[in-house]
Amino acid sequence: MVKSLVVIPDRCMGCHLCELACSQKHYGVMSIERSRIHVVRLHHQPVDAPIFCLQCGLCMASCPVNAIERDPKTGAIIVREEKCIGCGNCVHACPYGAASLDPATGKALICDLCGGDPACVKACPVDALKYLDADQAAKYKRINFSKLQMVVK
Repeated sequence: MVKSLVVIPDRCMGCHLCELACSQKHYGVMSIERSRIHVVRLHHQPVDAPIFCLQCGLCMASCPVNAIERDPKTGAIIVREEKCIGCGNCVHACPYGAASLDPATGKALICDLCGGDPACVKACPVDALKYLDADQAAKYKRINFSKLQMVVK
């Protein structure tokens, strides 16, 4: 069954451990700039929240060299670095700001769900990130959306 990353924003304490775990898993370095997840501070509230790829696939259609594919096992977006030309089309296509370019290689950085075992989830000390089956993920997303609506008003 396909799973999704889910954030519980009111649990996030802004420690950035998820970002560090991501870069460590993929590149063997602790570097927020090389992470595929990004912790941001919400403007109207003193709340931090991770921004990550929702696996929508819009970046796939924007890639002129077909360097972005979907993993048939996990359903996650996969960037074939050997094919990526670093054009940034995927960054522009992402409506969530989750895609970026690696400052070291110039290649696309998009969450691949760590092959089905996300390092960010394991690193979060307050359980603000979860990797859940689709039906469970939908429940959390609805709850968090309703909380967000209350904050915005």
